[in-house]
Amino acid sequence: MLQLLKRITLPLLILATLIALLNFKDRFGYEEVPINTAQKVETPDLGTPVYSLRRAPELLTSPLATQQLQENLSELISSLPDSSCFAISADGEQLFEFQKQLPLNPGGAQKIITAYAALAQLGPDYQYETVISADRETDADGNLLSSDLYVFGSGDPVIRTDAFLELLPEAYSSIRTSADEMADLTVAMNILFIQGAVVVNESRYDEERTIVGWDQELKESAEIGSLSASLLDGGFDGLRQNYSQQRGENPTPLVPSVNPAKRFAANFDDLLEARGVIILRAAKEVNNVEQSSLVELLTIKSPTLDQIAKQMLTNDDNVTAEMVLKEIGFSRTGQGSTGSGLVSLPEILAANNIPNTELLLTDGSGLSHDNQATCGLFQSILQDDEYGVTLKEALPLVGVEGVVSNTLLGTPFESNLIAHAHFETDRGALVGSYTTPQGLEMNITYIVNFDDTESAENIHKSFLNGLAPILSEFTGGKTLEEMGPRSVIEYNAGPSYVPFGLSSFPWQYFAAKDF
Repeated sequence: MLQLLKRITLPLLILATLIALLNFKDRFGYEEVPINTAQKVETPDLGTPVYSLRRAPELLTSPLATQQLQENLSELISSLPDSSCFAISADGEQLFEFQKQLPLNPGGAQKIITAYAALAQLGPDYQYETVISADRETDADGNLLSSDLYVFGSGDPVIRTDAFLELLPEAYSSIRTSADEMADLTVAMNILFIQGAVVVNESRYDEERTIVGWDQELKESAEIGSLSASLLDGGFDGLRQNYSQQRGENPTPLVPSVNPAKRFAANFDDLLEARGVIILRAAKEVNNVEQSSLVELLTIKSPTLDQIAKQMLTNDDNVTAEMVLKEIGFSRTGQGSTGSGLVSLPEILAANNIPNTELLLTDGSGLSHDNQATCGLFQSILQDDEYGVTLKEALPLVGVEGVVSNTLLGTPFESNLIAHAHFETDRGALVGSYTTPQGLEMNITYIVNFDDTESAENIHKSFLNGLAPILSEFTGGKTLEEMGPRSVIEYNAGPSYVPFGLSSFPWQYFAAKDF
């Protein structure tokens, strides 16, 4: 009997509870509150799928995004020849690498190493100083009487005449030491009569006009002028303030100066005479006169080194690179030579914790086919928190500036990649930094050397055109807030039932905007 009562009592209790709940609205009441009578409650559609990567926390999204990036890049590099290297990094993390420590010829990208070493050794604010001096014998009016006018070259690689600038890209005009202004300043010193001659001294550097490792064809070409501590117009012979023969439909190639210091003297003589200065003797070069024995009249300062580096990298300026290398050597050893510069480079890199075990250099410009460097070395330079930052500011903007103004047009890299990029039939390299649409800065190093020169152009084009969209889509493992789900509609609140006594609570803010 007791057992029977238990079986009957339990269902009755459940039934009574249900009845009480059904009468709850009438007994205690709900208040119908129209939150927005003009709108209707709708169930929002999800803008982000439930299983989207955007719904995963950063702990998961970062490795997943990196894994996908690595898979995509692994497939892409399969098209590269064995003699190639490639690496990607971001925020100090190596995201992908392929033969990163393989020594290869970097071509013109060698200038990045030279520029970095110069910035580290000399400082971004370093300026070359060209000094004009004389035996200061004057008449009652201050006019120079019985003296030569001496110009002591400092290795300034960007002294240029206005006439020469007409042959060069626009970037050269803003970053240069004006020879014409130098002549104006000289005249402003009341130097209107020179009984002697304009004399140029180039003793700061050696008299090696080219690089030992260059082939003879390169030495005789118009690709690079003669080197000298007293350099004017890139080390090329001018035509007495006139380069008209180098312009027009059939221009005459520029000729490297046999004696660049003497050419400097002759051209500066012309500039002064064009301003009314009378000079009695022919211009010449002399290296046996001590600057300390003369009276200094003027000191002409160059643009700062970071600006010169900008010009060098933007225009792929070979002469400037070789001159900068000599100045590095002079600064460290007191000898302004290519050899002293080459000895100094690995020392400077090591002092700044840049690994360079596979580095082999024979020049500063990258014209030599004997240079060797690794993608890992360039990665370390780009990641450097001090001089690497300054260096990247000197790199040209792809699709916009200098030698890369027509490079990778129509790709995500255009206007978003700063880089030195130079491609030839037997070698090619791209070194720079790409900012993704998500704002992530990615350092890129890419070097390829070819045996089959016929396929070089297609390989470069195919690889870089494939690389651009892969990197542009990389999220980098964004934060939960950045990666959170998104709605495709705005929540529209409508009539709804709100618990009694809570009608003033802002329920409308519980919208589905972020879900």
